[in-house]
Amino acid sequence: WQGGMAIQGGVFLGVLTGVWYCQRHHLDTVHLMDVLAPAIILGQALGRCANLLNGDAFGAPTGSSFGIIYPSTTLAHLTYGDQPLWPAEVWEGQLDMVIFAILLLYRSFPHVKGQAFALYIMLYSTARFFLEYLRGDYTALVLGLFHSAQMTSVVAFTLAALAYLILPLWYRKKAAKH
Repeated sequence: WQGGMAIQGGVFLGVLTGVWYCQRHHLDTVHLMDVLAPAIILGQALGRCANLLNGDAFGAPTGSSFGIIYPSTTLAHLTYGDQPLWPAEVWEGQLDMVIFAILLLYRSFPHVKGQAFALYIMLYSTARFFLEYLRGDYTALVLGLFHSAQMTSVVAFTLAALAYLILPLWYRKKAAKH
């Protein structure tokens, strides 16, 4: 059995746990999500460094001399041998750092509560969707079209984009009532 927990599921369960904790302790859930979004993506970037060191979350064969050749003790090497693989986890870690910087910069622009977290979800989902084309650690397709992480990314992006657009209207409507 080869398995593990995908980061998308970890973030989802982490958010659910965070919402439960905030509700239980009467904390502002949406504000906390906005504050923690940069820390979450920074943690994801560090996690991709661990993926590189462990030889998991690896890319597919490049078909050329470019790429990473993993040590023989890693799952990447057991799967593809001495073939050079796309450095998908390295590129994802780099994109995660770009998202981290964007989220930090976003704080200085006017926005309503919840939009920073929605932006994090949109940016990460976009990056993950396209990077999945380079991944080689699993090849199963959903509906014959996409990897499961790509499908999750589409759903997450759509929900986050809706939240990003609706939240300002909702807060404006809420303020007008008071």
